[in-house]
Amino acid sequence: MSEKTLTDLPMIGTHPIQDEGACSTQNYVSLEEKTVLAAMRKLRERAEEVRAGIDSAASVNEKSRLEAELAELREQRAELALKRDDAFTRKMIMLGHLPPEADPGYR
Repeated sequence: MSEKTLTDLPMIGTHPIQDEGACSTQNYVSLEEKTVLAAMRKLRERAEEVRAGIDSAASVNEKSRLEAELAELREQRAELALKRDDAFTRKMIMLGHLPPEADPGYR
């Protein structure tokens, strides 16, 4: 008599628990997180353009304007980082890993 293991069981396709469980090894990004990350990516792209403009600025006024824009982009990124953290917390609450009281906007 041979010993059977879980891998010897007949399965059609893949096993749902291994592939799409709530706590699977796949990374899950919520729509809210995805939106914030896309905004952060656009800010980074704009910041790269501004930095290149600073390096090639012809006048002092242009350079100072671009530096001020870069400072504003940094502030916006900091705000988005906080929103990303809040979105992550809400996702963890939704998945049941954190209590509802962990939400910063919880009343």
